[in-house]
Amino acid sequence: MIGTSRIGLAKVIDVDSLPADPLEALRELSWADVELDALRRERVEAARSQGATWDEIGESLQMSRQSAWEYYTHATRHVLDESAVCSDLDDDEAMRIATEEVGRVRRRRRPRLGRGTTKTDR
Repeated sequence: MIGTSRIGLAKVIDVDSLPADPLEALRELSWADVELDALRRERVEAARSQGATWDEIGESLQMSRQSAWEYYTHATRHVLDESAVCSDLDDDEAMRIATEEVGRVRRRRRPRLGRGTTKTDR
């Protein structure tokens, strides 16, 4: 099902290799979509770990920074929301811990963000 595009990159779908039956073709396309989404998520995680901003990721995905952030952090935010419900921390203590952790992450990432980025890029 994978072919080559005119610019030499892997083409996602080779239409000629899809099943003739439309319903079977839709099943194949659905699986391809799941695989592409997983691959995009892996690449977004790799880009973030290398210091890419949400602006850069959104531009690469042809979407806004906000859309990229919302889509690719949704699962993580859901897990955090669920664990917060079960927590015995009060709101002030949870905010203090979260603020400290954000500071730690920013300090660790700062050297990698030296590519002329500003605080507003993050």
